Amino acid sequence: MTFNMGGFFTDDSWTPSTIIQQDPTLPVSASLKKVESAKTSNQTDTKGESLSSLIQDALSPYKKANIEEINQRTSFTVTAGYDDQGNPNFKDANGELIPGIYTDIPNDVYHSLPAISSSMIKKFLISPAHYYRAYVDPVNRHRTSKALERTFDAGTYAHELTLEPQGFYDHYYRELSQAENPELLSTLEELKSLCKDNNLKVSGTKQVLIDRLLEADPTFGNRIFDVVKKQNDEKNVGKKGIDPVVWDDAHRSCHAVRKNEWADKLLSDGIAELSVIARCPETGRMLKVRFDWLSYNGVPVDVKTSRTVNPQKFIYQFADLKYDVQAYMYSFVGRLAGIPIPRCTFPFVSVEYNEADICEVFEMSDEDFRIAGTNYHRAINELVDCIENDDWYGYTRGTASTIITLPKRGRV
Repeated sequence: MTFNMGGFFTDDSWTPSTIIQQDPTLPVSASLKKVESAKTSNQTDTKGESLSSLIQDALSPYKKANIEEINQRTSFTVTAGYDDQGNPNFKDANGELIPGIYTDIPNDVYHSLPAISSSMIKKFLISPAHYYRAYVDPVNRHRTSKALERTFDAGTYAHELTLEPQGFYDHYYRELSQAENPELLSTLEELKSLCKDNNLKVSGTKQVLIDRLLEADPTFGNRIFDVVKKQNDEKNVGKKGIDPVVWDDAHRSCHAVRKNEWADKLLSDGIAELSVIARCPETGRMLKVRFDWLSYNGVPVDVKTSRTVNPQKFIYQFADLKYDVQAYMYSFVGRLAGIPIPRCTFPFVSVEYNEADICEVFEMSDEDFRIAGTNYHRAINELVDCIENDDWYGYTRGTASTIITLPKRGRV
């Protein structure tokens, strides 16, 4: 079977080139494979400032533009996700999706749209059975450890701080940390000791002891962690509390991204969280992608948090998580919708924060981009075939044995 590579990446007059980092002494202008974008730099010495202040001050120029401003600066048309009455512009009167480029579609709404996404294609590329388990007949076997949950949260908040910082501090606050307030009493034994020192009974649960101490002298609350924490939470009612470790990880990640000159240039003069809906010319199915960032000139950028951004190690995560297929599909669907995305251009701004705060920018080679395109077109055609025939086989169709050869290290 021959797959249509789209006709969107077949501009014979276009000559591939690499993204070139600019000399920091030059004007702040990023040259992206024949695509120009520029921004004003107001960088100052922020030594000694808190991370929160740094982010609030440094990111003020990156506020989301309105629809009118966006369409004045782009060669493609962007539509608000909802009209003034709150009706979705991305659906017709019958509830069918309308192809287009949209802003301000909530994340959960986007994920619920009945269209094929990059995540679906990547899951299908593992095997049709994996797609079936994830999207057709899901089985919830997830057990997320607290450490892994914090990792996911840090990545989510870092993403928001980097791309859509406006309003962050109106929606979230940093919870109180026991480790940062060791002078505050926290353990049962510490509370018992305080009761004993003040001739109070020492029996009961932790909360009983706290209530007893507060009844005897309300000022004891200033010495008890649980009381001070509750007061802090009450001061921030209406906001979501973020674990202090997660809060700091997210802010350091954002700072690392903005400190990287090239990443900062890529993530300026553009639109965050742009949703695109298009009809697949091969299968007739609706497709959807959601750009982390799209410059007004049509250059897409994706932001990733990772355990490491060491290039020699990151390539394995890149391949395993199929970021290459994501890059191709996003570019393909974007072009279907009329966005002039340059050929083979999809920078990944990647940041690690666990053992060091480092941001690196990665791009695929043109050859890897081509291979990703082949894999994408094969996958979407096979996926539609599986959907239409309700055939969800595993790694093979199971009609015969698979002859295997053991690796040398497993042989005598």
